[in-house]
Amino acid sequence: MGFWIEAIVYAMGRTIRQAAEETDRVITLSDGVIAIAITLLVLEITVPTVPAGSSVSVLPELLLEEWHEFFAYVLSFLIIGLYWILHRRIFIHVEQHTRGVIWLNLLFLLMVAFVPFGTSLFSTYSGQFGIMFYAGVLALTGFSLALFWSYASREDLIEEGITSRTALIQATRFFASPLVFVFSIFVAIFDPTWAILTWLLLIPINAVLQSRVVESLEES
Repeated sequence: MGFWIEAIVYAMGRTIRQAAEETDRVITLSDGVIAIAITLLVLEITVPTVPAGSSVSVLPELLLEEWHEFFAYVLSFLIIGLYWILHRRIFIHVEQHTRGVIWLNLLFLLMVAFVPFGTSLFSTYSGQFGIMFYAGVLALTGFSLALFWSYASREDLIEEGITSRTALIQATRFFASPLVFVFSIFVAIFDPTWAILTWLLLIPINAVLQSRVVESLEES
């Protein structure tokens, strides 16, 4: 009898270790892709060329003319950083990983890896189409992450301490950012400048939802 108990305990321990190792591999791959995507953003910023016959004193003016490239870099850096935080939040609460988790995670990484291209297009063509395309890329990236969380919640893959209310607030937070970008796409049809300004809504919306998540977790 003791032999079978030890065998069962050993098998359970081995399964847990294997699951932990697989989860670590998924997180490591995700962190690597996100880090590369963030690094590629800065490579899109071009060094201005001083015209022949001009002095280096015109360099500050040339840098100011590239303000849109710096703006796109900072914005994309912060958005990818936000999505990384939310991605980390998923794996804090998800206790099991299935084939669906792996494929949805790959879908998210697919979109993250595409963000540098969207950023480059936006910084080069900052008109109506550039704004709409860029916002679309960031929206799809956010929706892929929201889909990830929704799947994990629906399949009961999250830890038992998370109440349905907390899961719902988390889902709202996951959907909030991409919905702001979708809203900006419609605004860009009428006024591209106002479309960019709508992105500022990300700050108060995420701050409020984060505080709600913390309160709900404390109550849990």
